[in-house]
This record gives sequence, C-alpha cells and structure tokens, in this order.
Amino acid sequence: MKILQKYLIGEITKTSIAVLAIFLVILTANTMLRLIEETSVGNFPTYLLFPLIMIKITQYSIYLIPISLFLGVILAFGRFYSGNEMAVINSSGISTYDISGIIARVVFPAALIVALFSLYITPSATEYRYKIEHKLSSEERIEEINPGRFTSSQSGSATFFVENINNNILEKIFFSSSGGRAEAIESSSTARYIKDKDNRRYILLRDGVISEIIPPDYTTTRKTSYREHGVQLGQAIPEFINTKYDAVSTLTLLSFGNRESNAELQSRLLLPIATVLLGFIAFPVSYSSPRKGRYAKVFLGSLIYFSYLIMMSIVEKLYLLGTTPPIFGMWWVHFLMLILVLYVYKNDMKTIPTRT
Repeated sequence: MKILQKYLIGEITKTSIAVLAIFLVILTANTMLRLIEETSVGNFPTYLLFPLIMIKITQYSIYLIPISLFLGVILAFGRFYSGNEMAVINSSGISTYDISGIIARVVFPAALIVALFSLYITPSATEYRYKIEHKLSSEERIEEINPGRFTSSQSGSATFFVENINNNILEKIFFSSSGGRAEAIESSSTARYIKDKDNRRYILLRDGVISEIIPPDYTTTRKTSYREHGVQLGQAIPEFINTKYDAVSTLTLLSFGNRESNAELQSRLLLPIATVLLGFIAFPVSYSSPRKGRYAKVFLGSLIYFSYLIMMSIVEKLYLLGTTPPIFGMWWVHFLMLILVLYVYKNDMKTIPTRT
C-alpha cells in the first residue's frame, strides 16, 4: 500500500505541476505581449513591466492551481486507465475510498497553498497594483523619451520630440508645454538625464531657445536663449487611499461587517474549498476505457471546472444584490458540489468492480 501510495502521489504531483507550468507559460507570454504593446505606446514606463507581470501571475494563481490539480488528477488516472494499471489496482482490493485517501494527501496541501494566496498574498499584490495605477494616473510625467517619436506627459500638457539618442545624450530636442502663465515652445541641441538629492528625475537641456506666448491676448511673445535648462520628468503625487475591498487585508475585512466586506471575505474562501472538492471529484471523472486514451476526459473536466467557477461568480453576485439570505451566504454552491461528490463516489463504489 505504501508503494502504491508513493507512486500515485508522485504521478499526480508531477502531472499537476506540469499542467501548472504550461498555464503559467501561457499566462506570462500573453501578459508580457500585451504589456509590451502598452509600453510601446507610452501608457506606462518599461521599469514596471516585470512587477506587473508578477502581479498578474500572483492574482491568477488562485485560479490556476485548482484547475492544474483537477486536470492533473484526471490526466494521471487517465494514463492509469489507458495502461490497464487501474485494472490491476482494482483487482488487488484497493477501493475508491482508499484511492481518495491517497488523493487527499495532495489535495489538502494544494488547498492550503490556494488559501495562502487567496487570503494574504493576492490582496497584497492587488493593493500594490492599485498603487501603481494610482501613481500612473496621478503624476504628471514623461518617463520614456524615444527617438523619432512624440512623447506626451500623462495629462497631455507637455510634449517631447528627440531626433536621436547617442550614448545617453539626447540630440536635437523639441519641447512644448501649455498651462500656467504662458505656452512655451523650446528647442535645444542636446540634453541628458540627471537626478537630484531627493532622487527626482530631470532632463537637462543645453544650448536652446524658449519661445513663449503670453496670455491673455496671446499676441505677446518672448524668446529666451539659455545654456542649460532643467525640466522635471515627474512630480509628487497625492497619497494613495485604498477604497476597494479586494485589496484590503483579510484581518481588516473581519472588522467591517457589511455585506460587501462579507462577500469579499467569503469569496476568498471559495477557491480553497473548491480545490478540495474538485480534487476529489476528479478521480471518478477520470475513468475511461483503455481504448479512449488518457486525454478522453479533459474536455469533460474543463466543462465541470468552468461551470463550477461560473456558478461561484453567480453566487457572489446574488449575495451582493441581497437575493441570497445572509444565513446561506455563498456556501450553498459548495454544499451542492459536495452532494454531487458524495453521490458520484457512492455510485462509483458499485461500478468499480466492473472496471477491469
């Protein structure tokens, strides 16, 4: 029994990790391509590319781990059925409940990992994402200046154009700004980036001319020649105040007590519980005849997983709308799933002797 236990746990774990790795590669590649496209048009600076990718991976891990475990169990036992290994296991007197006990040694640690992400890691990552979005939407910045392309600040009040960049020296710069007391058009021969003692970024322009149009009649102009002139590339932003429940820590949610906070708290517990139920139902779902192969039930498994996920989303919406009584909360969808799991196992105990 111990040899069989180690064998099954090893196969389930390896298959689940392989499925998770595939999902992570797909997610990372898709996210990276989209963010690189956003970066190329100047929506956010390139130094935020890696943090945003890591945030996305963290946020989606609570969905990827359950489906990876679910499909991992289906694929592992699908291989056992296609290779007639399950026929040998069944004939040796190993029952469905014995196998479910072995599966539990993988399912419960996976559920704990999902709970760790859902209750602690994901809210922190979400809060960090909101801080980044707050910074990008609030600051007046020109973070990236690319040669041969007009680059505007966040509000559009300032625009840069650089003809060429050579050894970090910007050549033939055009700079326009509006707002304040005058509208200015500036050109200079060269420029470079500098930082002050407070780590604020500036662009230092050299040997240029500033042409200003003075309001209110905009007919008065003034030209100023200079040898050096600094322009700040960022500014202080207002303090970030988090108003979204999905970025609030779990301990803080417990102190609120309103329907929205209760919905968020319960939603963070939905996926860890779903991981357990999906892990157990995956075994009977994985059954297939040897002629069909190990991938025969992947489509059915995917259908079950996404139907369950959609049901959890619907239950959350119903709870937020006040349609569901508070005493039921959002747990009744798991209760229905538990009934299905128990029914399948009870039925499987009657039919498993014929699976030879």
